[in-house]
Amino acid sequence: MPRACASSPCEAPVTPWSSPDEAALPVSGPRGIWLPALSIRARITLGSLLVATLLFSTAAFFVRLEVQSILTDSNETMLRNDAESLLGQLATNPAEAIQSPSEGQLLAIVDPTGTVRKSSLPRSLDRQLDALIELGAEPQTVTTPAATYLVSATPVSSDSGDWLVIAARSQQAPTLLLDELTGVLVLGTVILTAGFGLASWLLTGAALRPVTRLREEAESLSTTGSSAQLRVPAGKDEVSELARTLNDFIKRLRRGVDREKQIVSDASHELRTPLAVLQAQLELAHLDSGDAPALERDIRDASATAGRLSRLATNLLELSKLESVQSPPETDWTGLVDEITASVDRARVVRDGHELEVVYRIDDDDPEGRYGVSATNMGQLLDNLISNAVTAMAGHGGVTVSLSRSGSGALITVIDTGPGLPEDFIPLAFDRFSRPDNARSSSSGGSGLGLAIVHAIVERANGTVLLRNTGSGLAVEIRLPRQVP
Repeated sequence: MPRACASSPCEAPVTPWSSPDEAALPVSGPRGIWLPALSIRARITLGSLLVATLLFSTAAFFVRLEVQSILTDSNETMLRNDAESLLGQLATNPAEAIQSPSEGQLLAIVDPTGTVRKSSLPRSLDRQLDALIELGAEPQTVTTPAATYLVSATPVSSDSGDWLVIAARSQQAPTLLLDELTGVLVLGTVILTAGFGLASWLLTGAALRPVTRLREEAESLSTTGSSAQLRVPAGKDEVSELARTLNDFIKRLRRGVDREKQIVSDASHELRTPLAVLQAQLELAHLDSGDAPALERDIRDASATAGRLSRLATNLLELSKLESVQSPPETDWTGLVDEITASVDRARVVRDGHELEVVYRIDDDDPEGRYGVSATNMGQLLDNLISNAVTAMAGHGGVTVSLSRSGSGALITVIDTGPGLPEDFIPLAFDRFSRPDNARSSSSGGSGLGLAIVHAIVERANGTVLLRNTGSGLAVEIRLPRQVP
């Protein structure tokens, strides 16, 4: 029974052997054979055959046309020559012209009275003599049941009146010659086209052989999991450029895989300790279920540990988001200023009575500038840097955030009066989960992802970030280039 449709139009049923997308696609034959389904070698050879067929056929056509024109002109010239041998004699001595031999020429002489005085025309033309007289001096083609002739009827004046010379030439020989030439041209076109296609097949195979080797080598590397690279063919052709591009692509993929493996390893390591601590704290809470103060303390410690785990997970997700491929954000100079002032205000609110001084300074202006960082990421970057500085100073000191122009970009600096960083740690400071073993982070309980997030934000904006010890603290310098319109 057909299915009824209530409110929306019924969709046409799709048979098991086709899909709606497949049904909408055009096919080139009953089996749906697509030209793109052919190999590149086959497509190039097929295209070469089509081009060769067109070129050679056109050349053969024009060669035949030119030869036909030459044969026609030659036949007309010989026809006029046959007639001219009698025209002069008829003008001066008609009797001599009538008696002169024809020597294989097809001629007829008509006197002024319309009587045929001499004729070597074939019988098929003699029967049409009345019509031939009216042809005129220009050669005309006359077809008879026996053959086709080129005929002219040229008048000549003499003392005895106007004579007429009818000359004819058989078209059989030129026609046979033209037919033979056509056969030769067709055969030559077929042979040349086939040879061109074979040469195209062989040359294309030779040109694609290095690509085939690259594919086989890539398949071997992917199957064996080898860390080797593709061999780059000698020279500077397209195949060698393709091999270099693929090697660069493989390097980036491997770096990405290694980075992801390192993230998983580091995250597992970082999560293991707080999870073990949380489990121990929950077990203590279970044991202290009869002691309210101890139970409250255990719950408070467990809550702090859970908060640390939550922050770690949030930072990992944020870092992964920053490193993913997204459309580039954009912020103007005013947005940078607003985020700096907002971050400083947040730091002042949470200083909790500590002897901290957090200030900002805006030295320049750039009304037309646009920078590749979102306002949210800018606030996150500044919050991380200020939070690190405040933590390093243990509640005593000052933090200065400044914004100025630097060449064609913006320069953001965060300077604190803390203990700074060990010089051997600075090259590793932007690595995930990296923390120096000194007082700057001993009590922070941080995850070691703050500077990694800062570096990811700046790198995404095509900027640079630099850490340096000032002797009285740490300075972080961030340079953001202006976006190209």
